[in-house]
Order: sequence, then C-alpha cells, then structure tokens
Amino acid sequence: MLTSAMAAPGASVPPAAVEQSAILPFAIPAGDLAPALQTAAAKAGVIVIFTPEQTRGKNTAGLQGHYRLTDAFDTLLAGSGLRAQQTAQGYRLVDAGPVQPLTIPELSVVGGLSDSVAAGRSVLDKEDIERVQADNIASLLDRLPGVGMAGSPRPGGQSLNIWGMGDMEDVKVVLDGAPKGFEKYRQGSVFIEPELLKKVEVDKGPHNLLNGNGGFGGTITLETKDAGDMLLPGEDFGGLLKYSYHTNDRQGIYSGALYGRTPEGSADGLLYMSKRDGGNLKRPDGTRFAYSANDQASYLLKTNIYLSEAQTLTLSAMRSDSDGWQPFAAKRDDIAAPSQADIDKYGREEAWRRILVYRDQTDTNYSVKWNLAPEAQPLLNLTLSYAYSKTEQHDKRPDSASKFSYLGTLGNESWVNYTDRQFDVSNESRFASGPLEHKLLLGARWHKHQRDTLMYYPSQVKNASYNYGYFQPYYMPAGEQETRSVYLQDAVSFGSLTVTPGVRYDHVTNTGQPNRAPRYNDSDPLVGHDYSSVTYTGWSPHLGVMWKATSNLSLFADVSRTWRAPVIDEQYEVQYAASSVPGTSRGLQVERMTGVRLGAVLDFNDVLMARDSLQIRTTLFRNRGKDEIFYRRGVVCDAARHGGQCGQPLSNYRNLPGYTIEGVELESFYDSESLFGSLSFSSIRGKRDASPRDPWGNETWIAEIPPVTAHAMLGMKVPQWDMAFGWTGDFVRKQDRSPADGDPMAVVWALPKTSGYALHGLFASWQPSGLHGFEARVAVDNLFNRDYYPYLGESVSGVGRNIKFSVSQRF
Repeated sequence: MLTSAMAAPGASVPPAAVEQSAILPFAIPAGDLAPALQTAAAKAGVIVIFTPEQTRGKNTAGLQGHYRLTDAFDTLLAGSGLRAQQTAQGYRLVDAGPVQPLTIPELSVVGGLSDSVAAGRSVLDKEDIERVQADNIASLLDRLPGVGMAGSPRPGGQSLNIWGMGDMEDVKVVLDGAPKGFEKYRQGSVFIEPELLKKVEVDKGPHNLLNGNGGFGGTITLETKDAGDMLLPGEDFGGLLKYSYHTNDRQGIYSGALYGRTPEGSADGLLYMSKRDGGNLKRPDGTRFAYSANDQASYLLKTNIYLSEAQTLTLSAMRSDSDGWQPFAAKRDDIAAPSQADIDKYGREEAWRRILVYRDQTDTNYSVKWNLAPEAQPLLNLTLSYAYSKTEQHDKRPDSASKFSYLGTLGNESWVNYTDRQFDVSNESRFASGPLEHKLLLGARWHKHQRDTLMYYPSQVKNASYNYGYFQPYYMPAGEQETRSVYLQDAVSFGSLTVTPGVRYDHVTNTGQPNRAPRYNDSDPLVGHDYSSVTYTGWSPHLGVMWKATSNLSLFADVSRTWRAPVIDEQYEVQYAASSVPGTSRGLQVERMTGVRLGAVLDFNDVLMARDSLQIRTTLFRNRGKDEIFYRRGVVCDAARHGGQCGQPLSNYRNLPGYTIEGVELESFYDSESLFGSLSFSSIRGKRDASPRDPWGNETWIAEIPPVTAHAMLGMKVPQWDMAFGWTGDFVRKQDRSPADGDPMAVVWALPKTSGYALHGLFASWQPSGLHGFEARVAVDNLFNRDYYPYLGESVSGVGRNIKFSVSQRF
C-alpha cells in the first residue's frame, strides 16, 4: 500500500505547487518519520508517495527554521537510507543509494506552466551551469535556441543576441535584482563570472511586463548561489574547494567557499571566491589570439536572514576584478603585428604594447531585498528591494604610443563608468471572485542609470577647443537616464485557463552632460550641440493566455505593445561644427514594438520506458518594430535625394520606418533513469522596411539575424559507476543574407557572410558514493578541432579544441 502526503486529502496538486527554490519556514518536532514527511509536504503543497514499510520504525531529528523543500526533505531523511526523488506528480521516497549525478537533461528546464510568460521562459539551473564549464555568460547561453553570442572569445569581448536583437538596450541583464550592462565601442556588455551563479532565466521577446523601456529582444535574469545550495544534507556548516583546468588556453580556475546556517535555521551565509588565470586562446589552426589571457578574480558574499516565519531579508555583494594588456577592441580576431622598424626602435615587448592598452576593470554589484509573506494573509506578499551596480574600465596606453592616432578610440587614456541604482516595491495578492482565482501584482520602480566618460588626447594638450586634451569622447557622451515606472498585472484563472492582462507606465528623462571640449559643445544653435533634458512617457499593455488543454498539452500566447526611449549615446552623440551631422538628437521619437508569440508545450510520461519523461515546446513569434532609432548616415535627408540642401542642424541619429523579425523554435527534452537528451531548432528572419542608410530606399535584411541553428545532446546515466556521460552537437547553417543585397552601399552595416559548420563535444561527471562530497567533471568543446567562424562574431575565428576538467570537494 502507498501512502501519500499532500496539501489536502484528495486534492490534485501540480508538481510545482511551490517553486523548488522557494524558502519556507518549518517547525517540525523530532519523532516518527512518516508524520514529519506529511507535515513538510502539506506545508509546501506537494505530494510525497511512500510505503509504510519504508518509514516503519524510523525517526527524524525534526526541522526548525527556513529551508528549500529539497533541503527540508534531505534533513528529515538524514540517516534513514531514503531520499525524496522528484517525479512528474510530486515526490517519491526511494533508497538513497548512490546519488545520480544527472537527474534532468542539459538546458532543459521550461520556466513553468503557471502563465504564458513562464511557459515561454528557459531556465538553466546549477547542474546545467556546472556541466558546461563556460568561461563567460554568453558562451553558456549560446546553447539555447534563439540566443546567440556576439563578438569574440577574448575576455570581455562578448555580448548577447536574442531573437536577432543584440544591442545593450535590446537585451536586459539583471543580476540579483540589479540591472547590468556596459556599452563601449567594440567591447562586450556582460562581465559576470558563471562560477558564482546557480540559476539563469531567459525571457525572450518583450512580453515580461516587469521589464520596460527596452528589452525588445528579451531579459536575462541571473541569480547567485546561496548557502542552502551548497550545504550537504543534515549539516549546518561546510566548505568547498574546486580546481578546474582548460587545455586550450592553459587556464586554471581556483574556487573556494565557506557557508553555513544557524542551528535554528534563522540565518545562513556564503562566502565564495573564484580566480581565473589563463594564457592566450588557441584557434583551430593552432595559432593563438595574441593578448587574450583571462585574468579575473571574483567574490561573492551573501546572506539570508529569516526575521520571522513571514519575513526574509537577503543581502548580496559581488565583485570582479581584471587587468592586463589587451587590444582596445575586445571584439576582434587578430592584431596587426608591430613593424620591424618599431621592434628595432622600442624592443619587441614595448613595440607590441604601443598598439595595446593596459585595461583595469572592476565590476561591483550590491543588493538588498526584504519580503513579507504571512501564510495566513494571501493578500499580502510584499517585496522591497534596492540594487546598486557599477562597472568601471580604465584604459591606458604606454608613454611611447603615438599621440596623434587614437582620437576615435578613446585617446591614450580613458575612464568609463556605468552606474545603476534601482528601487522596486511590489505586492502580490491571491484571492477569489466567484469561480475566478486571481493573482494580482502591483508594483513601482525607480531606476537611475549614469554614464561617466573621459578621455585624454595628448596631441591637443595646448588646444583650448579640446579642453587641453581632456574631454568626453564625442561618440560616447556622458549623461544619465532616470526611469519611473508603475505596473499592474492580474493572472485570472478559471479551471485550466489563465488569462493575464497587464499594463505598465514609464516616465523616462534623459539628461546629457555638456562636453568639456568647446569643439563638441558649440553654443551656435545651427550646430545643434544641445545637451538639455528630454522626457518620454508612455504605456505598455500586455495580454497573456495559458490553457492547459489536456494533461499532456498546454497552449500559450502573448501579445505585447511596448516602447523604449533613446539611450544616452543615441540622444547626445555629436560631431564637430563643420561635419554633415553635427547635432545631438533631441528630436528622436521613441522606438515601438508590437510582439506576438504563440506556443505549445507537450508533456508525456512512460514513453519509451517506465518513469521516463518527454517534453516538447514549440514557439512561433513575430516582432514588428516602428520608428527604429538608428544612425543618420548615407542619405541624410529627403532633399539630398534630389540634389537639394538639408536643413540645419542635422542630428546624429534619426528614426527609420520600421522592421519585422519573425521565427520559429522547437525544443524537445527527454529524461529517464538511464538515458537523457535534448534537441532544439531555431530559424529567424528579419527585414527592415528600408535601408539603414536610406529611409526612402529598398527593403534590406537585418544584419544581426543569426543563421538557422540546431543543438543536440544525448547522454547516459550509469548509477553503478556513479557516473554520467554524453555527446553534444551544434549545427549551424550558412548565413547568406546581408543588408548589401538590397542596398549595395549599405555594406558598412553588414556582417560578413559565413559558411555552415558542425561542432561536436563530449561531457562526463563522476560523483563516487565512497567519497562523500567529491565530484569530477570533464567537457570537451570542438572535439574534432573544426575551423569555423560564427556569424555574429564578425569574421572572428572560433576557438579550437578545449578539454575542460574540474574536481571539487565539499566538506
């Protein structure tokens, strides 16, 4: 006979009644194991199935404090010889035995089926992140359909592309509640250490109402590790030592952590440190990316304080530091070697450094979050959070470098700081009105983004029009953007149907910082150097529908209409007075997008063998943009097309007519006791209504659309060896569409066309039951050392074969 512990007798409880990572208060006394398990299950609203024989005569030491559900089960079952295994229906008690290192397939987690936004979300958990052993966030997410890495493999050379949109304002990145992002010519946009992360969520498209003023491509939400993720079952204190090695660049990664919680479970804390020390990356042909060494140290300090059963306070601090000689443009392949004459004059080392910069970079992130959620008051789930983020980059060329060559690349020394401050307050209420169940979310947000820039150009130290050599780059102005927002969303459920209407209001004010150099801050109105504030306001409505048609089929749909204000450089970039487009762009309209997404999720159990599962998700999308904010180049005005004169002043940016991006994604995931695998496919196409250089010209392809891509993975679990291993494959079609096809003069906005390629990899993990807390992993990228050039890499070579090892010991 089976015994079930559940939220209410006879209730049909979904397997994710409480999110697996949610922290809950428990007060379970020591005593018989069976009733203790029933109490924990009822608290979490899940089903736990076990037989009387499994728990007969077994006791538990009880549970007091705040725990994740999985940690609560582990603690209650400590010493029982049993463990709680998650199933499609909830949890089942099984013999502890050797813990299988792989229980879900790689990159396989659908966000959930609670609403349409969750159904379209991709989630990577700690296991997924550790399996890939990525050097950076972009290469980790590059394995997801519709998500691509742009740039080069050099440290700091990566940015992200989602559904064909890759600018910083199109892809929002949030770390522990803090907005992240960096925008600098030929530089990457994200500098976060994957080793410190436990979870990554990817929302594709403009459909998550919580994120406004941009994010047309999507939002990436990153969550750092907690003490609860690291503690072994039944323990209150522990540590981690980990060493990794990558053969391609001979990179060593050294990580260590200390973590613990109070005996009563009222608080926990984590200190995590990681250091990367590598050499130059190797291409498939055996040559190396000169000056591409990865030297980065990262630190994480995090604590959760459970003020009461209903209150949780979370504090997080994170910092990363890196420095070293490297090319100014991190998004590049090779560097032109210095001439023999320069080598003879300066020596080989100094001759090389004359064409490099010494880059010192610091990335910091602080956040605090307070949550009040009394169990007896479903109308109250109040969250207040404040986050601070800053990225600083200081570049300096050697004294021997040319004093006349670097006006367009931030001079001989530069200082760039990006600072974000954000305060958010929201409340989620759950209530019923007749047959309808409501989940009402009401919130407000304040976000201030500041960008400070300064460069030193020594050839003008005696020139007052250049402020004696110290001024803001005219192509990278300083300024701030302040956004005030309110949002309201109600998820209304009637049986298996959930309809989620919502609306968001944003008030955005941009303010430029006048350039220190009079050359770029001319008072003549005909020049147009106006750095004064501009304000934009508007509404963003969203409607989502989620229908669980059958036990195996769920359908979801989203329709969103949103907008974004210009970013600082789009509004305040200038040129000198005699140029053709000297002015700031204060007359820009907002860029608008209407997004439509349709999808289906299929779930099956017992397909090929007992207790296996198969999930298939299909997504169709169409994003229609209007008034695209883009450079004013080429045909700068309508009169110029007919030989006439343009009015003055002309702004650096203008609004283009519009564009359309549409695509299809197919994802499938399989898991069983012995086999697991995944297969995904993505096809996207995008066109502008006109040319990027001529708003009155022909339609042109959008350059940033990735090629058709498929990712595959097949693996096997071998419990008797405490091991799992498998194969991965990445298959990329050629990309032969270019803006130059519709307008040959638009080649400057095109990316080089590329050939298709296939990459193969291997992975394995070993968690020997005889070595408590020990784990070893290996992953091989580009197994056959295939020569390839990723399309979004802009002719930058891919990386050659890379064998990645890691060993770790928890104690």
